[in-house]
Amino acid sequence: MRARGSGLVTSWAYPILLAGVALGADAAYERIQYGLLSAGALDEVAHLTTAALGLLALACFIELPRRFYIAALIASVAIDLDHIPLYLGLLGDEAGRPFTHSLATVVIVAGAAVLSRRYRAVLAGAAIGLVLHFARDIAEGPPGVRMLWPLQQTAWIASHEWFPAMIIAFTAVRLVLVSAGFPRGRVRLFQAPSQSRSVVHIPVSRVTSGDNVPGPKPDEPDFEDASGMR
Repeated sequence: MRARGSGLVTSWAYPILLAGVALGADAAYERIQYGLLSAGALDEVAHLTTAALGLLALACFIELPRRFYIAALIASVAIDLDHIPLYLGLLGDEAGRPFTHSLATVVIVAGAAVLSRRYRAVLAGAAIGLVLHFARDIAEGPPGVRMLWPLQQTAWIASHEWFPAMIIAFTAVRLVLVSAGFPRGRVRLFQAPSQSRSVVHIPVSRVTSGDNVPGPKPDEPDFEDASGMR
Protein backbone atom coordinates (compact mmCIF):
# COMPACT_ATOMS: atom_id res chain seq x y z
CA MET A 1 0.00 0.00 0.00
CA ARG A 2 2.84 2.38 0.84
CA ALA A 3 4.51 1.82 -2.57
CA ARG A 4 1.21 2.41 -4.32
CA GLY A 5 0.66 5.63 -2.38
CA SER A 6 4.12 6.95 -3.24
CA GLY A 7 3.54 6.10 -6.89
CA LEU A 8 0.29 8.06 -6.87
CA VAL A 9 2.02 11.07 -5.28
CA THR A 10 4.72 10.94 -7.96
CA SER A 11 2.14 10.71 -10.75
CA TRP A 12 0.50 13.86 -9.36
CA ALA A 13 3.76 15.72 -8.73
CA TYR A 14 5.02 15.86 -12.31
CA PRO A 15 1.89 17.36 -13.94
CA ILE A 16 1.45 19.89 -11.12
CA LEU A 17 5.12 20.90 -11.34
CA LEU A 18 4.93 21.28 -15.12
CA ALA A 19 1.72 23.32 -14.83
CA GLY A 20 3.33 25.61 -12.26
CA VAL A 21 6.40 26.18 -14.44
CA ALA A 22 4.27 26.82 -17.54
CA LEU A 23 2.01 29.34 -15.81
CA GLY A 24 4.93 30.99 -14.03
CA ALA A 25 7.00 31.36 -17.21
CA ASP A 26 3.99 32.72 -19.07
CA ALA A 27 3.22 35.26 -16.33
CA ALA A 28 6.83 36.45 -16.31
CA TYR A 29 6.87 36.60 -20.12
CA GLU A 30 3.85 38.89 -20.09
CA ARG A 31 5.33 41.28 -17.53
CA ILE A 32 8.90 41.87 -18.66
CA GLN A 33 10.10 43.90 -21.61
CA TYR A 34 10.62 41.70 -24.63
CA GLY A 35 14.16 40.61 -25.38
CA LEU A 36 15.50 37.64 -27.30
CA LEU A 37 17.46 36.28 -24.34
CA SER A 38 15.00 37.22 -21.62
CA ALA A 39 11.40 37.01 -22.75
CA GLY A 40 12.35 34.66 -25.58
CA ALA A 41 13.80 32.13 -23.13
CA LEU A 42 10.70 32.33 -20.92
CA ASP A 43 8.48 31.77 -23.94
CA GLU A 44 10.39 28.61 -24.89
CA VAL A 45 10.10 27.28 -21.32
CA ALA A 46 6.34 27.85 -21.49
CA HIS A 47 6.21 26.09 -24.88
CA LEU A 48 8.20 23.09 -23.63
CA THR A 49 6.16 22.59 -20.45
CA THR A 50 2.89 23.05 -22.34
CA ALA A 51 3.93 20.34 -24.80
CA ALA A 52 4.99 18.05 -21.95
CA LEU A 53 1.59 18.42 -20.28
CA GLY A 54 -0.22 17.78 -23.55
CA LEU A 55 1.84 14.64 -24.10
CA LEU A 56 1.12 13.42 -20.57
CA ALA A 57 -2.59 13.77 -21.29
CA LEU A 58 -2.16 11.96 -24.62
CA ALA A 59 -0.27 9.14 -22.91
CA CYS A 60 -3.40 8.30 -20.92
CA PHE A 61 -5.04 7.08 -24.13
CA ILE A 62 -2.20 5.98 -26.42
CA GLU A 63 0.93 3.95 -25.71
CA LEU A 64 3.78 5.46 -27.71
CA PRO A 65 7.55 4.83 -27.89
CA ARG A 66 10.01 7.18 -26.23
CA ARG A 67 11.30 8.50 -29.56
CA PHE A 68 7.81 9.88 -30.27
CA TYR A 69 7.83 11.98 -27.09
CA ILE A 70 11.41 13.19 -27.59
CA ALA A 71 10.64 14.31 -31.14
CA ALA A 72 7.47 16.07 -29.99
CA LEU A 73 9.28 17.99 -27.25
CA ILE A 74 12.09 19.04 -29.59
CA ALA A 75 9.66 20.17 -32.29
CA SER A 76 7.62 22.15 -29.75
CA VAL A 77 10.52 24.59 -29.38
CA ALA A 78 12.63 24.04 -32.51
CA ILE A 79 9.95 25.50 -34.81
CA ASP A 80 10.80 28.95 -33.43
CA LEU A 81 14.08 28.79 -35.35
CA ASP A 82 12.05 30.08 -38.28
CA HIS A 83 12.15 33.50 -36.55
CA ILE A 84 15.91 33.82 -37.16
CA PRO A 85 15.64 35.30 -40.70
CA LEU A 86 13.31 37.97 -39.29
CA TYR A 87 15.71 38.76 -36.45
CA LEU A 88 18.54 39.07 -38.97
CA GLY A 89 16.52 41.51 -41.06
CA LEU A 90 16.31 39.18 -44.04
CA LEU A 91 12.51 39.43 -44.22
CA GLY A 92 12.17 43.17 -43.71
CA ASP A 93 9.44 44.27 -41.32
CA GLU A 94 7.07 41.40 -41.95
CA ALA A 95 4.21 41.50 -39.48
CA GLY A 96 3.15 38.40 -37.60
CA ARG A 97 4.83 35.06 -37.26
CA PRO A 98 6.55 33.32 -40.22
CA PHE A 99 4.36 31.38 -42.64
CA THR A 100 6.01 28.16 -41.44
CA HIS A 101 3.92 28.69 -38.30
CA SER A 102 0.91 27.13 -40.01
CA LEU A 103 -0.92 23.88 -40.59
CA ALA A 104 0.97 23.57 -43.88
CA THR A 105 4.08 22.62 -41.91
CA VAL A 106 2.11 20.11 -39.87
CA VAL A 107 0.65 18.55 -43.03
CA ILE A 108 4.12 18.22 -44.60
CA VAL A 109 5.60 16.55 -41.50
CA ALA A 110 2.55 14.30 -41.06
CA GLY A 111 2.68 13.34 -44.75
CA ALA A 112 6.35 12.41 -44.36
CA ALA A 113 5.38 10.24 -41.38
CA VAL A 114 2.87 8.36 -43.53
CA LEU A 115 5.44 7.77 -46.26
CA SER A 116 8.35 6.88 -43.99
CA ARG A 117 8.11 3.56 -42.22
CA ARG A 118 11.45 3.81 -40.45
CA TYR A 119 10.98 7.31 -39.00
CA ARG A 120 7.20 7.27 -38.70
CA ALA A 121 7.12 7.59 -34.90
CA VAL A 122 9.65 10.44 -34.88
CA LEU A 123 7.86 12.41 -37.60
CA ALA A 124 4.44 11.81 -36.04
CA GLY A 125 5.81 13.08 -32.73
CA ALA A 126 7.20 16.16 -34.44
CA ALA A 127 3.78 16.88 -35.97
CA ILE A 128 2.10 16.67 -32.54
CA GLY A 129 4.80 18.92 -31.07
CA LEU A 130 4.10 21.53 -33.74
CA VAL A 131 0.36 21.47 -33.01
CA LEU A 132 1.02 21.99 -29.29
CA HIS A 133 3.38 24.86 -30.08
CA PHE A 134 0.81 26.60 -32.27
CA ALA A 135 -1.86 26.11 -29.60
CA ARG A 136 0.16 28.23 -27.16
CA ASP A 137 0.98 30.82 -29.85
CA ILE A 138 -2.71 31.27 -30.62
CA ALA A 139 -3.54 31.63 -26.93
CA GLU A 140 -0.87 34.34 -26.48
CA GLY A 141 -3.03 36.86 -28.33
CA PRO A 142 -1.71 39.11 -31.13
CA PRO A 143 -0.14 38.60 -33.61
CA GLY A 144 -1.67 35.12 -33.67
CA VAL A 145 -0.90 32.34 -36.12
CA ARG A 146 -1.79 32.16 -39.82
CA MET A 147 -2.90 28.55 -39.47
CA LEU A 148 -4.49 28.25 -42.93
CA TRP A 149 -1.63 29.80 -44.89
CA PRO A 150 -1.39 29.89 -47.93
CA LEU A 151 -5.15 29.49 -48.35
CA GLN A 152 -5.88 32.29 -45.91
CA GLN A 153 -3.79 35.10 -44.46
CA THR A 154 -6.03 35.70 -41.45
CA ALA A 155 -4.31 34.99 -38.14
CA TRP A 156 -5.97 32.86 -35.51
CA ILE A 157 -5.99 34.72 -32.20
CA ALA A 158 -7.48 33.79 -28.84
CA SER A 159 -7.60 35.84 -25.66
CA HIS A 160 -4.76 35.21 -23.26
CA GLU A 161 -7.13 33.57 -20.76
CA TRP A 162 -7.15 30.54 -23.05
CA PHE A 163 -3.58 29.66 -22.13
CA PRO A 164 -4.11 29.00 -18.41
CA ALA A 165 -7.37 27.25 -19.33
CA MET A 166 -5.43 24.95 -21.65
CA ILE A 167 -2.81 24.22 -18.98
CA ILE A 168 -5.48 23.48 -16.38
CA ALA A 169 -7.34 21.21 -18.82
CA PHE A 170 -4.21 19.18 -19.68
CA THR A 171 -3.31 18.85 -16.00
CA ALA A 172 -6.83 17.88 -14.94
CA VAL A 173 -7.12 15.22 -17.64
CA ARG A 174 -3.85 13.65 -16.55
CA LEU A 175 -4.57 13.73 -12.82
CA VAL A 176 -8.16 12.53 -13.04
CA LEU A 177 -7.50 9.67 -15.44
CA VAL A 178 -4.39 8.45 -13.63
CA SER A 179 -6.14 8.57 -10.26
CA ALA A 180 -9.19 6.72 -11.59
CA GLY A 181 -7.10 4.15 -13.46
CA PHE A 182 -8.97 4.97 -16.66
CA PRO A 183 -8.81 3.93 -19.42
CA ARG A 184 -8.03 0.32 -18.56
CA GLY A 185 -6.25 -0.27 -21.84
CA ARG A 186 -4.43 2.07 -24.20
CA VAL A 187 -4.13 2.03 -27.97
CA ARG A 188 -0.62 0.95 -28.96
CA LEU A 189 1.03 2.79 -31.86
CA PHE A 190 4.46 2.70 -33.53
CA GLN A 191 5.63 -0.20 -31.37
CA ALA A 192 8.17 -2.66 -32.76
CA PRO A 193 7.03 -6.30 -32.65
CA SER A 194 8.15 -8.10 -29.53
CA GLN A 195 11.27 -10.19 -30.03
CA SER A 196 9.72 -13.06 -28.15
CA ARG A 197 6.89 -13.21 -30.66
CA SER A 198 9.32 -13.48 -33.57
CA VAL A 199 10.90 -16.67 -32.19
CA VAL A 200 9.11 -19.85 -33.28
CA HIS A 201 9.19 -22.60 -30.68
CA ILE A 202 8.98 -26.06 -32.27
CA PRO A 203 7.68 -28.83 -29.99
CA VAL A 204 10.03 -31.82 -29.69
CA SER A 205 7.21 -34.20 -30.63
CA ARG A 206 6.90 -32.55 -34.04
CA VAL A 207 10.58 -32.96 -35.01
CA THR A 208 10.98 -35.37 -37.91
CA SER A 209 13.51 -38.19 -38.03
CA GLY A 210 15.54 -36.29 -40.63
CA ASP A 211 16.26 -33.36 -38.31
CA ASN A 212 19.56 -33.13 -36.49
CA VAL A 213 18.74 -33.42 -32.80
CA PRO A 214 21.56 -33.83 -30.22
CA GLY A 215 21.76 -37.15 -28.40
CA PRO A 216 20.85 -40.68 -29.45
CA LYS A 217 17.74 -41.11 -31.50
CA PRO A 218 14.91 -43.04 -29.92
CA ASP A 219 15.06 -45.99 -32.34
CA GLU A 220 18.87 -46.39 -32.33
CA PRO A 221 21.02 -48.17 -29.73
CA ASP A 222 23.36 -46.20 -27.51
CA PHE A 223 26.77 -47.51 -28.65
CA GLU A 224 28.61 -46.05 -25.67
CA ASP A 225 26.44 -48.00 -23.25
CA ALA A 226 26.81 -51.16 -25.34
CA SER A 227 30.63 -50.95 -25.28
CA GLY A 228 30.59 -50.49 -21.53
CA MET A 229 28.61 -53.69 -21.07
CA ARG A 230 31.36 -55.67 -22.77
